[in-house]
Amino acid sequence: MSNQKRTVVGTDIEAVKRQNAESGLSFNDIKELAANHEFDDTSNGNMIDADTPKKYTWTGTDIEEVKRLNAASGPSYNQIFEMLEKNLDTKE
Repeated sequence: MSNQKRTVVGTDIEAVKRQNAESGLSFNDIKELAANHEFDDTSNGNMIDADTPKKYTWTGTDIEEVKRLNAASGPSYNQIFEMLEKNLDTKE
């Protein structure tokens, strides 16, 4: 019997690890890359510049617009919670 580590069905674990290491970016690496950079729709999703912070999410949502709308929508959940907590403290 060899010293190779194998799964129950016989897959060589070390060979899989070696192939994964040689295969390039992982799924999670690609998700992180996409989440942290801006892509140009006219160039089939190629990055504009790796140093450019993203303006849109991968679904096309304008991040600054969401921030603006959130700020204009009134108090946040945390602000409401703090107001209720202060109100309860004054009643005690």
